Amino acid sequence: MMLKNSTSTKRSNPANPFRRMVNFVVDTMIWLALYLLVAALLDQYVFHFSSYLINYIYSISLGLILYLGYYFILEYYFGRTVGKFISRTKVITHKKPNKRIHPILTRTLLRLVPIDIFSFLFTRNGFHDQFSKTSVIRNIG
Repeated sequence: MMLKNSTSTKRSNPANPFRRMVNFVVDTMIWLALYLLVAALLDQYVFHFSSYLINYIYSISLGLILYLGYYFILEYYFGRTVGKFISRTKVITHKKPNKRIHPILTRTLLRLVPIDIFSFLFTRNGFHDQFSKTSVIRNIG
């Protein structure tokens, strides 16, 4: 499924801050549930570390991999995460559809910047939208 590359759509139907907050809350809850499920299964059947430090590094690494995978895979292939499906929004890139891997990857990685969530307090589009040249729009229809 290809993302549409439409600047006029971006200008006419940007997602409002409430929808963006719904996206964040839903996606965070799903990522956390996914993390807890995968961590429990791996701990039960595959890995069980006795060292606190190794367990800590493993937990952080697993969380990061699942977080980045969740956002990148869903936004790259479907243009939306579960939160965006619920709030009826989607991600569009300002690049040609066949060159959108870089903006989606950049967008996903920039979510890890600690100030990213606060950037929505000062601008309409957050830090990860501005630097990746993407937008979240209302999906009408």
